[in-house]
Amino acid sequence: MVEPPYTSADLRSEAARQHFELTQDPDHMGVGESMGTEAVPSTNRTRTWEQLLPYDADDGGAYSTATDAIHDLIGEAANLSSWAVELGADGLKPSETAITMGGDEQPVARIHLAFGPGISHEMQSGLIASINEAAHTYVRSARSGASQPPRS
Repeated sequence: MVEPPYTSADLRSEAARQHFELTQDPDHMGVGESMGTEAVPSTNRTRTWEQLLPYDADDGGAYSTATDAIHDLIGEAANLSSWAVELGADGLKPSETAITMGGDEQPVARIHLAFGPGISHEMQSGLIASINEAAHTYVRSARSGASQPPRS
C-alpha cells in the first residue's frame, strides 16, 4: 500500500479549518428554518420555537429577533474547531458539565472536559469535582492576594 502524501495531522488541520469556516457566515435563512421545529429547552422541551414565537402574533418580529440573536452567537462563537476535531479523532466525548470560575458578573475562566468511552460516570464525576475544587481554591487564593496559591 502506498503511503499518502499527507499526514493524519494534515487531515485534522484541514477538518478544523473547514469546521471553523462553516461557522463564519451561517446562512441566515437556514438558521431560522432550522430552529422552527426544535424544542426550546426552557419550556422543558414542550414547545418549539414556532410555537413559542408564532408568526401571526407580530408578523414574525419576535421570531426574527431570536433568529438574529442566534446568528450573531454563531458568528461570535470561539473557534474550538481544532479541539472538536481532535476530540472526535481521539474518540472522546465532551462532558455537558463545565467548570466555571468567575466574578460577580462575568466568568474569568471555564474548563470543558471530554472523556473516553471507558471512563465510568462515577470516575467522570469524581474528576470533575476534584478539578472544580482545585480550580476554585486557586482562584480564591489568587484573588485574596496570596503570593503562592496552594498546590495539591
